[in-house]
Amino acid sequence: MLTLLSVTLFPMVHAEDASIQVDPPTSTVEVGETFTVNVTVNDVTDLAVWEFQLYYLNTVLNCTNVSEGPFLKQGGNTFFASLVNNTYNVTHGRVLMGATLIGLIPGVNGSGTLGTVTFQAIGGGDTPLHLTATTLKDSTEPPRNPIPHTTIDGTVHVTGGRDVTVTSVTTSKTIVGQGYPFCINVTVENQGDFTESFNVTVFYDETAITLPNGKNHTTITLTSGNSTTLTLTWNTTGVAKGNYTISAYAWPVLGETDLADNTFIDGIVRVTKKGDVNGDDNVNVLDLIVVANALGTSPGDTNWNSNADVKDDQTINVLDLIVVANYLGT
Repeated sequence: MLTLLSVTLFPMVHAEDASIQVDPPTSTVEVGETFTVNVTVNDVTDLAVWEFQLYYLNTVLNCTNVSEGPFLKQGGNTFFASLVNNTYNVTHGRVLMGATLIGLIPGVNGSGTLGTVTFQAIGGGDTPLHLTATTLKDSTEPPRNPIPHTTIDGTVHVTGGRDVTVTSVTTSKTIVGQGYPFCINVTVENQGDFTESFNVTVFYDETAITLPNGKNHTTITLTSGNSTTLTLTWNTTGVAKGNYTISAYAWPVLGETDLADNTFIDGIVRVTKKGDVNGDDNVNVLDLIVVANALGTSPGDTNWNSNADVKDDQTINVLDLIVVANYLGT
């Protein structure tokens, strides 16, 4: 007599103590430093497939490389895929990584590194390394059984911020005859922790001022904590008469996150007729009186009036009177 044995196949039961985590859980680096973190799996049974997404602040970190770790390769040949997008959205970058054993072969048990991510610190501050959409699956036939697990995020603290700023903008006068030059003083400061070379551009309204060297910017180098004042000359030849807002802009350096202080807006400068010292768009005896009242003065004197310094040579004398007189009645 033939006796048939009945065999029931049960799916593999996985313990729920497996985890995926960022290792090390906390990292402290300096701006400009390149460093790596691992994404590890712990206490897993029969692992054949893994996948995760890792998010980070893209003003603090920039991902430069990813690679598969050695853990799953213990079981045989693997297929590894990755996708890096440092501008996944306005605030965050994203790394997507995954791997699978090739073929229906037994999975891997234990703990180890799934993948390694290389970052460069580009800005000061803190960022989480947030794991999401994590997947662990066993070696059963596709679609394979998921392996329950927990996730543990990491954090990165980046020291040594980078920050350049414009602290003041002043003009040598508020009224200037069309075609005459005048000076704009711009004070800039390096408030970061590194020596920086950066550009500074001065604007009238939205138009960049072209400097005597033909460029629209000046490049300066400042060590940490130091400031300097640039004196730039604006030649108003060809500039339409009218009121203009003067401002200065320090171009951001790599990794700078505090951009609110890169722009400084000064007051209004009026470009008017040559010889019009009081800004009423007429050249008459009233302009002569303004210059006469400031004759013989220089900056710092009680009666100094920068608008009466028609020639912008820091001295008010008879030559300024002659310029105004030459345009009387215009």
